[in-house]
Amino acid sequence: MKPVQNTGTLIGSVLAAFAASVCCLGPLLLLAVGVGGSSSLGLFTALEPYRPAFIAITLGLLAYAYYRMFWRKADCEVCSQGQKRAFGVIAVLSLLMLAIPWFV
Repeated sequence: MKPVQNTGTLIGSVLAAFAASVCCLGPLLLLAVGVGGSSSLGLFTALEPYRPAFIAITLGLLAYAYYRMFWRKADCEVCSQGQKRAFGVIAVLSLLMLAIPWFV
């Protein structure tokens, strides 16, 4: 069995993307589960100033995972097609989460 590589990088990029979009995605998730109210929805606006930092972290981690998986063949000789597909799915989901504030 091939060892899993880049897992930490991919998980970190998803978490950073979620943190970057929590200012707009958080209130939507709260409303979806039935928690409404101005105090709970306004809680996430405090994270808005940190959004550029979370975006930079997300893009940096995705770029690092891409570099290790596709450019440096020595680092990821054992990367399977499933891991490469997982990277593609995670990259698309992360970029969609980053784009949510522009569509909401």
